[in-house]
Amino acid sequence: MLTALMKRRLILLLLPVSLLYSSSLPPQAEEHSSVEALKKYILEKDYPEVFGDTHYHVRVEDILEVDIDNDGMKELVVQFYPHFRQSASVVLYKVSSESGVTRVTEGLAPGPLQKVSGDYLDSHKIGSGGDFYIGGASTTSGDAVKGILSAIANTGGAVVAYDDFYHLDGRKGNVWYVDMRGVKLPSHARDCSSFEFSKVRQIAAGHLREDSSKNYLAAWVGQEIYVYLIRGVSNRGLLDKELWVVKAPAYFNGFIPGQGLTYKTASGTALLTLRN
Repeated sequence: MLTALMKRRLILLLLPVSLLYSSSLPPQAEEHSSVEALKKYILEKDYPEVFGDTHYHVRVEDILEVDIDNDGMKELVVQFYPHFRQSASVVLYKVSSESGVTRVTEGLAPGPLQKVSGDYLDSHKIGSGGDFYIGGASTTSGDAVKGILSAIANTGGAVVAYDDFYHLDGRKGNVWYVDMRGVKLPSHARDCSSFEFSKVRQIAAGHLREDSSKNYLAAWVGQEIYVYLIRGVSNRGLLDKELWVVKAPAYFNGFIPGQGLTYKTASGTALLTLRN
């Protein structure tokens, strides 16, 4: 039997963005000005996946409103179900009374790289993507990444950085960036033809058992939880982040909605910890 939460997520997954906020979010979210501002921003300024003249329907699975970079101001953390396997599944948006909504350039793709499932489209196959490396240069250099992002700042597109190469595609809109440096590749080939990002099951944000002073972002992927501490966002929209990967607790069935990083146990509830 579907729970209320499962039904809500199913609706969120299937509805296009034009219907998403008015008919599928809880009443408190529908009335929230920051969520309405996000809807307007996506529709009018920065549609997530636009290739050529095609606007692929936005599919949102969850929205968190939380101070995720611990700067005293709340952000919107959005879990997308992307159409393309080179797209981030977790995206941060800044919200302010002065500048409105702005998307943080760097998105997240938590989890290990997976074999191609056929569930996603491929920007290479529609003639909008390519993989390349710079001889003698390492993608682990922050300056190299900044240089590439600067080079495409006026034209838009998406960049994914791996240890040995970059993926670049020509989607329209503001620049996107995903940092997959340090993630194990399934082969030594300098291309992403044989793999895709993991499917994120759930996101949540809040304090850890060992640290109640900062908010952490958790992404449940497979039988692991990817935990990010985001210390800040640069002027270029790049994240100052730290990552831990912890095994999901025994019988873990997701975080309790609205209760941060708290989850149910056999005897009650517990707060997520980095200590396995």
